[in-house]
Amino acid sequence: MKHISRAILVVTGLVIGMPSVAQMPSIDWKLDDAVRQIDRQADDFKSAMARVSFARTDSSGNQVAAHSGNGFINEKGDIRYSQDGGNRVLLLNRNTVQDYDKSTSTVNQYSLSRHKDRLEPYYRLGFSIAVRDMEDRYLITILGEEQIGEARTLVLELTPKKDEERAIIGKITLWIDQASWMPRRQEFSSTRDGMTTTLDFTTMARNLQLNPDLFDDDWPRGTRTEKH
Repeated sequence: MKHISRAILVVTGLVIGMPSVAQMPSIDWKLDDAVRQIDRQADDFKSAMARVSFARTDSSGNQVAAHSGNGFINEKGDIRYSQDGGNRVLLLNRNTVQDYDKSTSTVNQYSLSRHKDRLEPYYRLGFSIAVRDMEDRYLITILGEEQIGEARTLVLELTPKKDEERAIIGKITLWIDQASWMPRRQEFSSTRDGMTTTLDFTTMARNLQLNPDLFDDDWPRGTRTEKH
């Protein structure tokens, strides 16, 4: 997967700077104003690359999974996440989630039409999906501002409007960086199993010329595919 290393090198010098805002006054955001800022970013969105930290906790707050890696997303909403060490790769396109495990030379492939409980499609929120498109599906509430590292973020809570979607995910919380108007953190609360999944994004760069091959299922020869 040499193209991943090349993409990381391209980022040098293009990383979005995050100025310190610790001394800046809080802003009393109105939802319409926040929507305009986020949608302006989404309208111009072509791609993004970031370091991603993944954590999952159970209903008691105990951590059951944690790892980090490099994440890529294009304007179509295709996502590739390559876990550090090269043992796992997650590939999401419009209709399919593929989870590659190098240790077993296996790809578990999930059809999203049959597995509507998968959380991966929600990872697009705040990147290639504009808030005006979220408003049809979610009740959106501003929870205020929060400092994450040197980033001042606007915190939005999204509650699915449809019963069938709330049966999958109870709520989604987005921490939107006010410098880039892209997510600094996403948190997904699963109704099905009570798990909370948190994604933190750092070293973010947007609108790079990513190699399209990043989003191809170019698994090594001999990889077994199991369809679900």
